[in-house]
Amino acid sequence: MTERARYWSGLVKAWEGSGLSQAAFCRERGVPAGTFAWWKRRLRRAQGDGVKHGERSPRRVGRFVEVRLAGTCSMPAYEVVLAHGRSIRIPSGFDPQTLSRLIAAVESC
Repeated sequence: MTERARYWSGLVKAWEGSGLSQAAFCRERGVPAGTFAWWKRRLRRAQGDGVKHGERSPRRVGRFVEVRLAGTCSMPAYEVVLAHGRSIRIPSGFDPQTLSRLIAAVESC
C-alpha cells in the first residue's frame, strides 16, 4: 500500500469510528468530500468488501450495519370472522374474557 493510500485508509477508519456523517467528517477535517468518497470506494474495492461494481454498500451508522430481515411474518394462532366481513386475529393463549369483550365492542359498531 502506498503512503497516500495509507493516509486515506486512516481517514476512512477515523470516519467509521467517528459516528459522523461522511459530509460532516469531511467538513470537520477540511477534506474534499468527493476525494474522500473516491478513496473510500477504491480502498473498499481493494479489500474485496463483497460489494459488486454499481451496487450500493450497506448503510453504515457508526460501527453498525443496517440489516433488513425478509420473510419474518408471524401468523395468528386463531382468526375469528365476524359479521360484515370483519375479523379478529389473535395469538394462542389470548384471555377468553378479553376476547368476549373485544367481540362485543367490535359487533356494536
